[in-house]
Amino acid sequence: MIGLHDTAMPQDTDTQPMPKTKRRYMFIFLLFIFLCSIPALYLYSTGYRFDFVHTSNFISTGGLFIAAEKTEVSIFIDDELVRELRIFRKAFYAQNIDPGTHRVSVQKEGYHTWVKELPVYPHLVSEVQAFNMPLVPEAIIFGRFETATGSLVIGTSTVLASTTQNVYATSSAATSTYRENGRFMQLKDLFKKEPATTTEALATRVREKVESVAGLSSTSALLGGGNESVSPTATTTKESGGVRLFERGEDVYAAWVGSREEMPYYYCAEPFERLPENGTKLPVPITPSSAAVIESDTIDPSLLPAVQQVPEDAECAPEIRIDRKWQEVQSFDFYPGSTDWVIMTLEDGVYMVEIDDRSWQNVQPLLLGRNLETRVDGGTVYIYDGALIYQMILE
Repeated sequence: MIGLHDTAMPQDTDTQPMPKTKRRYMFIFLLFIFLCSIPALYLYSTGYRFDFVHTSNFISTGGLFIAAEKTEVSIFIDDELVRELRIFRKAFYAQNIDPGTHRVSVQKEGYHTWVKELPVYPHLVSEVQAFNMPLVPEAIIFGRFETATGSLVIGTSTVLASTTQNVYATSSAATSTYRENGRFMQLKDLFKKEPATTTEALATRVREKVESVAGLSSTSALLGGGNESVSPTATTTKESGGVRLFERGEDVYAAWVGSREEMPYYYCAEPFERLPENGTKLPVPITPSSAAVIESDTIDPSLLPAVQQVPEDAECAPEIRIDRKWQEVQSFDFYPGSTDWVIMTLEDGVYMVEIDDRSWQNVQPLLLGRNLETRVDGGTVYIYDGALIYQMILE
């Protein structure tokens, strides 16, 4: 028998380093590969692609960066599904998009569909903000009275939105058995406040007051200003994040008043050719199926080609008229947390409208009904219909 001490053990061998000459050749070879790859990497990062399908194998492409307001939405480019964003995902970047006009739509079951036609240019990324409002509005509802158990007391056929609250509907006008809702009375005070007035509007009111007291048809003699007429001014204005909302005549406008470097591209975007009304594609290659898609909450800017910007020497008036559906505007304000969307109260309801007017402005109802009043307070939207106050659920 062979004892353990007799078992043959492997002999240690010395590991010799690579000869200096071979190491020099390897370094030169890797350096050569790196230098040769630089042009290809640069062309790829700026949107060039090698493709055997097109007439020219060397093509230039662009990209689309779409930020969605909701999670778990479906993204379509030219009616072809390119991505279904999962939970916690609110943005995606589609690259390798051929130049031309592309129709982008963002869909979610139970929500309105957002659709927009956007231009894609070589070596540039087109950015857009999408939103989807629920088909059935959701709200926390406050009424003047509630039952002893805290159920909301409403009249029949009053509620305009869905709610998870306990609701007690009655056609009786008697209220002696109910208690007043303190929260309703607090919120009602919001609607007693007049919208903020501009300095110009306040000056106009002062002049009108002086005229009425002095019995003058014009304050020009009193103020020493000659016979200049006073131009009409807006009675309300809102300003946030470099964007000013104001009235001019019957329309509401959004104007960029911040620094030019931070101005969103769509304020001075160049006009582009849209898809024909019959849906026929323009005579340019459109291949969303070949688009590479990157999901992310925040995309590393170093991974993107150049983003569309307005040249410093470009002349434009950064002012956009907001679509009011040819109705009279009752009030307007920014959507909470955003300067890309506007909440407008019109004759038949409260709507969310995007400022971006490339191709058209998406308009989706927040709550339908007549004679509604809207206030945005502390990042929350409240709507009053004369009987109930709706605290809209936006998330």
